[in-house]
Amino acid sequence: MNRRPRVCIFAEYLYPVVSRGLVPFAGGIEVQLAHVGRGLVKCGFDVSVVTCDFGQPDGLQVDGMELLKCYPPRAGLPIVRFFHPRLTRGLAKLRQANADIYIFQGAALWAGIVRDLAASMGRRFVWMVAHDHDVLASLPDVHGPRDRTWAKRAILNADVIIAQTKKQRRLLREHFGQESVMIANAVEVPPVEHLVDTRPQGAVAWLATYKPSKRPEWFTRFAQRHPDVECRMVGVVPVPPLDEKCWRDAQEVAKRTPNLEVLPTIPHEEVGAFLRGCSVFTHTSPAEGFPNAFLEAWAHGLPSVTCFDPDGIIERERLGVCRNDYDHWEQALEQRLADPELRRAEGARARAYVAKHHAPDHIHGQLADVLHEMLGGVPELIG
Repeated sequence: MNRRPRVCIFAEYLYPVVSRGLVPFAGGIEVQLAHVGRGLVKCGFDVSVVTCDFGQPDGLQVDGMELLKCYPPRAGLPIVRFFHPRLTRGLAKLRQANADIYIFQGAALWAGIVRDLAASMGRRFVWMVAHDHDVLASLPDVHGPRDRTWAKRAILNADVIIAQTKKQRRLLREHFGQESVMIANAVEVPPVEHLVDTRPQGAVAWLATYKPSKRPEWFTRFAQRHPDVECRMVGVVPVPPLDEKCWRDAQEVAKRTPNLEVLPTIPHEEVGAFLRGCSVFTHTSPAEGFPNAFLEAWAHGLPSVTCFDPDGIIERERLGVCRNDYDHWEQALEQRLADPELRRAEGARARAYVAKHHAPDHIHGQLADVLHEMLGGVPELIG
């Protein structure tokens, strides 16, 4: 009897994305993988997700995906916890999924573990790039020789690699000698014809993670220098072993800066409402992959003033501007705050761009085609 193809995604922190605010943590990778999971369900795949144990029921069904919980994120003793409960329970749940294809996004220890588990079962493995740093030979965001070794095993032995941008494809060739398929990230476009910004001077939005690489201090500095501009920050507060210093610093600035609002993580379902209250989106990190925040802002008709431009899209398509030093970044923000017509024109182009190039049905259809091609030799599957 024929059956649907089975896909398993390993994403430790995916449950918070679909918890409707019960667990206040959600990063860009997890948001994107939740999109991928839902999209593949619509494309005819059985999708399971191995995710951490936050107290949710095991086997929870969400949007057609089955969530298999492995280990609590902070359980176990240091050093020993790598073996138990993390490795023991993680591998057990991956095997339980019994998938035809296993998927992992980002350069990390678990990328290599998931790849080797898939290989030991005679199954396929897809590695998805999350950040430009993932495709540099030095793997600057992966710490320690153990983690770098396993991350490289995933990159060098993946059956298929999915890149987000042309730049990532080039870097993969140069640093690892690996080819990849480019598939853009997906975003839901709000069901309105046009989002009209009628305010003479709108609020400015910052949406990222409170950590040094994202440079939140640029935004708090801007708020202090422009007391007449409403400045709103929402972001992921890092969990241990990462430091909360940037989050605490931003809160301290907000206490003495009335026009600055500093909020922690909000449920993904509330991101749209947050962005609809703003007129300009800004991003302060100099290195990224293809941030979901960009796509969310563009889908809501917001122009962007950033320090990073994936494949030069922002400048080429005139969706805003990319400026790499603080003074020019600040000037670009000031220009848009003073010019509603410029904001509206850039925002309209941004919304049209994501509707054409990042619509979920189109993106997930491309990924489904790649996965079906990988499984072409498995006769019992439904084509």
